[in-house]
Amino acid sequence: MEFNYLNDEDLLYYSRHILLPSIGIEGQQKLNSSEVTIFGLGGLGNLLITYIASSGIKKINLVDFDIVEESNLQRQINFSKKDIGLLKVDVIENYISSRLTDIDIKKYSKKITSSPQAEDIISNSDIVIDGTDNFDVRKIINKACYIKNKTLIVGAVEGYTGQILTITSNNSPCYECTYNDLLDNRSCSETGVLAPLVGMVSSMLAIECINIITTSKSSFNNKLLIIDGLNFSINEIQTSKNPKCKICSN
Repeated sequence: MEFNYLNDEDLLYYSRHILLPSIGIEGQQKLNSSEVTIFGLGGLGNLLITYIASSGIKKINLVDFDIVEESNLQRQINFSKKDIGLLKVDVIENYISSRLTDIDIKKYSKKITSSPQAEDIISNSDIVIDGTDNFDVRKIINKACYIKNKTLIVGAVEGYTGQILTITSNNSPCYECTYNDLLDNRSCSETGVLAPLVGMVSSMLAIECINIITTSKSSFNNKLLIIDGLNFSINEIQTSKNPKCKICSN
């Protein structure tokens, strides 16, 4: 991590963060010096990138091959009708860059099909956040993060249910350990999705990312957090390494 010191303008802009005991000046400098990769700019990634960028993280890799469609606008609130048909990575880059001029965004608009492809993207990242909606892609990202020993935060929303899982190191249960029996999933186009729940999970992913960078502590390591948006309940399921996991077992 290349350490960035705060100037007078930064001290004013990030003053509300700096007042927080768990962040302070040192924590804000860590945020400003960090690199984060976000896979997926759909419902989760759309709002997530806004909080990640405005929190002070200067280097962000955006990965999404999709274009904006009208059905996205219900929950992907950084898009508008004029963006329909455009690549999501291009729209988000313009949206963020117009508000934060000192941010370094790298865009990747090819579909992720292999671990080496993902490994190249995340090679210098401090945190990787997975907001994709496909189990096969999530497993590729999980494998790449294991190989590169990167902290991975995974978020998902389907229907009224949201999930968050964090893998902080190669000693943590990986995504494959937790979801080893799942081969595929249904998309939100088949199951529907509660728009405000997407915003809630996005915010929680951003908070988890900020906390890990500033305090080196995770709220969701070794546990799967399940949010029920219909009954407004949150449950935790403890996770453990699968000794037969094809990714992280010896």
